[in-house]
Amino acid sequence: MLFVTPRLLQRMAVLVLSVFAFAQQASAAEVNGVWTEASTKDLGEWSGVKELEKIKVRGWLESVFVHNFNEPSRTTVNANQGSSIVKVNNDTIEGRVFDTNSDAVRISLAEVEFEKVPTLGEWGGLGFKADVEVGDDPQIIYDTIIGGLGKSLNSNDKWLQHATVGWVAPIGKGLRLDAGKMVTHIGGETIEGIKNNNLSHGLLFTYAIPFQQTGVRLDYVWSDKFVTDFYVLRGWNVTTRDNNSGVTVGPSFGWLPTSWFNFYLNYLAGPEQRNNESNYRHLVDWQALFNTPIPKLNLILFGDIAFEEEAVAGRNAAWNGIGGVARYKLTDDLEPALRLEYFNDRDGFATGVDQKMVEITLSLNYKIALKKGFSLLIRPEYRYDKSSEGFFTKETTFRSEKDQHTVGIGTYLYF
Repeated sequence: MLFVTPRLLQRMAVLVLSVFAFAQQASAAEVNGVWTEASTKDLGEWSGVKELEKIKVRGWLESVFVHNFNEPSRTTVNANQGSSIVKVNNDTIEGRVFDTNSDAVRISLAEVEFEKVPTLGEWGGLGFKADVEVGDDPQIIYDTIIGGLGKSLNSNDKWLQHATVGWVAPIGKGLRLDAGKMVTHIGGETIEGIKNNNLSHGLLFTYAIPFQQTGVRLDYVWSDKFVTDFYVLRGWNVTTRDNNSGVTVGPSFGWLPTSWFNFYLNYLAGPEQRNNESNYRHLVDWQALFNTPIPKLNLILFGDIAFEEEAVAGRNAAWNGIGGVARYKLTDDLEPALRLEYFNDRDGFATGVDQKMVEITLSLNYKIALKKGFSLLIRPEYRYDKSSEGFFTKETTFRSEKDQHTVGIGTYLYF
């Protein structure tokens, strides 16, 4: 697997920054996976309260049950939590971030999103977005960031996944500014399972990228084919106090040349080590979305290339990966999705073990329409994980296995 050099990454950063430098404005366009989709219910129309019109609302309740055929001992895995990057009580499915407990029904996430999209001519161009949540998933994120990644978070804001205010300045088509806590814009998946194609989250989501970010975002849609963004952030997974005084910057752009192909490129660069503003972490992230010539078949390809200066025993650490999802619409209510991923953690920085990993995941998405605007998504799944090293626990033997088979089912009640 080839790695880019620091010089090449710097040149790529300069290129992306140059693209943004031409932008004098940003738009009120929504960003898939981060901001609420246009089809979301209008709270005023839904409730009959006119004053709430233009405010969007949606919500869901996610539950998960998974069985791990390795049947690892909870006592064994818990006793070795210090070796795990992801921090979970009673972790019996390793290499995962949320579906971590075998043979247990879990309420993984209950969430409600409220949003007023900033728009020229409405509310003085002001807007907001607030995502309120409870469940196991926000607790896992909090424990992992505090215990595994060494960052500082406020224990109360784990229940507020997203909290931003936005404004569209009357410059050109509208220069959009958003500030606050956000789900990261990086990667091909997001925290909420209902927004993804599969029950489990992939290797790249778990190990290659941040979960969340706090800072400022500028956005401009030049045309229906080209979008630019620029992020100034406090760092990876920081919501209160950072571990240094540096900032992380993130230029981004989207290219949408045709109805069947979209491409997004993101870059993050900034210091992430404690009391150190000199050693930078660099990440290049991309996603390509295809509507194939085969009717009803959609493909998503994504990848990450990253390194951090002097991150492991005084030397650079590097990690990278690539993946893809194929989703086919058998009917309007039934869609299977196949995900394949490869992840290379050559220095053991991301996973805690010097290893190469692959995963194959097959999920079935079945939607059932209920009454009063509610729907139910049922998602059974089979997943196979393979490592080049002993990474998975078998019964009472910690990290004795190189592979892991799981089956599970997720249910998502949503409106």
